[in-house]
Amino acid sequence: MTPNIAFIGVGNMARSIFSGMLASGYPAEKIIGTSRTAEKRDYYHQQYGIAMLEDNDAAVSQADVVVLCVKPAQMQDVIEAFSASVRDDQLFVSVAAGIELASLGHWLGKPVAVVRSMPNTPSQIGAGMTGLIANAHTNADQKNWVSELFSSIGHSVWVENEAHMHTVTSLSGSAPAYFFRFIEAMIKNAQQQGMDEKTSRELASRTMLGAARMVIELDEPIAQLRQNITSPKGTTEQALLSFEASDIDKIVADAMTACVNRSKEMAQNFSVKKPN
Repeated sequence: MTPNIAFIGVGNMARSIFSGMLASGYPAEKIIGTSRTAEKRDYYHQQYGIAMLEDNDAAVSQADVVVLCVKPAQMQDVIEAFSASVRDDQLFVSVAAGIELASLGHWLGKPVAVVRSMPNTPSQIGAGMTGLIANAHTNADQKNWVSELFSSIGHSVWVENEAHMHTVTSLSGSAPAYFFRFIEAMIKNAQQQGMDEKTSRELASRTMLGAARMVIELDEPIAQLRQNITSPKGTTEQALLSFEASDIDKIVADAMTACVNRSKEMAQNFSVKKPN
């Protein structure tokens, strides 16, 4: 049976997910979205053919799966407002950064299946990478369904330790911005050398795409792939020596650690406060 799925909030990530589902053949009549804005409800209904409701309670009561796509700061209020409609047989999937499973379960008010996800922005073009973790109430069939859900917008991996979701944030959730920044710097330097922006952008971005594909598709260590194009006293070696002189490992480690630390702070800010 094809489950009814409700998206609570229809921002960019929700749109990426349900548009991917529709492109993969998921029936539009099985998808509900919610928005307080009449114009947005009309747009999504006309554009995608999905049902659009203003009332979260009504959407949750009709759903087998509920995807929580509201901002982290709004999550508790939104969940608690519809919690009376939560059923024991439902599956809840959160895409909000920094909201831990314990908090989601506490706000939902029932021992229901909950999956926490960390997608990234390439999901918008079907090339996303999502980290997933489930609570103890989530069964194997539900986990398989969630994997299929995120396969419509890219790939996903499951982690067993929720603390590792902070690492997932630094490795994939936030990481597209790192690569965008690196490409920006390459293009800037190429322009300083006299090349036009369009040509520089295509050369740098397609090279990054090709390198990423080699890492994914070729059965070779990444270090070997690097060494394969690094001739002694050649041009590539000089560029790499410059990176090493600037201690590239430390630069990357500092950046990823800063990302992880902020993720931990957000989790603490949004966690369920235990009574004294």
